Amino acid sequence: MPYAYLARRRLAPAPRWSAALALMVASIAAVSFPAQPVRVIIGSPPGSAPDVVARLLGETMASSLGQPVVVENRPGAGGTIATAAVAAAAADGHTLNVSGCSGDAITHAFLSQGRTPLVLFKDLRPVGRLLLDHWLVLVPASSDVASLADLARQAQAAAEPVAYPSQGEGSTPHLQAERLARTLGFKAQHVPYKDSPVNDLVGGRLGYAVLPSAAALPLVKGGRLRALAVLSAERLGALPDVPTAEQAGLAGYRFNGGLCLWAPGATPDAAVQRLNAALASAASQPAVREKMLAVGADPTPFDLETTERYVRDFAAESVLLRAAVFGSAR
Repeated sequence: MPYAYLARRRLAPAPRWSAALALMVASIAAVSFPAQPVRVIIGSPPGSAPDVVARLLGETMASSLGQPVVVENRPGAGGTIATAAVAAAAADGHTLNVSGCSGDAITHAFLSQGRTPLVLFKDLRPVGRLLLDHWLVLVPASSDVASLADLARQAQAAAEPVAYPSQGEGSTPHLQAERLARTLGFKAQHVPYKDSPVNDLVGGRLGYAVLPSAAALPLVKGGRLRALAVLSAERLGALPDVPTAEQAGLAGYRFNGGLCLWAPGATPDAAVQRLNAALASAASQPAVREKMLAVGADPTPFDLETTERYVRDFAAESVLLRAAVFGSAR
């Protein structure tokens, strides 16, 4: 009995030491992170919206993190190459991904390829929302299509389905372009691209596209593409003459996307909080805000809790859209 009593007495403080040790380790991790350059792997080509935003914010984040932020493009397979690489990386916050906040490249594209999808908040966790983006319905500037009504009329009369691009099946450009075709009542042909489809769109080899303003706005302003409508609730300040889809006659037709920063699912909270703070600091810089607003993107970062709530809501909306396009069985 005395031995058992003494054993219990000696072991009793252990849980308190364990908790203190865990707190100490977390504190050290918060101070020492990042210990090396941070890689941001992008599942789309240079010049795409995720690439543009990641490079712009990465330059400023590097200053507050005290380490370089290196952007690496690994396009293809609807973004799954990049997201799978990040999910499999060491969960220490040094390998990240920029992609849509709905998780399209994390779930839907995997399903379309017959692969087991990554799971939000398990395989990958959101670090923060980078921006709220605006999506444009686009045609080549050389086209005589000047409105959504023109697009519907000509596409309905066409002998062949009208081709549109995306970075892969199940991606947001795919779902939104297919949704538009069904709403306007014409047949469309999806053409997935590993690299940028811009040259083919500008050259008229594609009939239309639905792309984020961060990637498309410079081409519209440069006279290479024509914007027929913006899918946001309000017109873009950078394109005041372009109507919203609702103003163009599609009642209730709205869509706003968002780009998020993602980390491997088991990344420690301390590293995620540090990255979230660096992102918020970068997005608040006047020069960064000015550049992002110039391409029609709103730099509106969220704290971690708000980001997680936003991702869950956005993912649920995306599931409904996917079911509308593909059917509930896919």
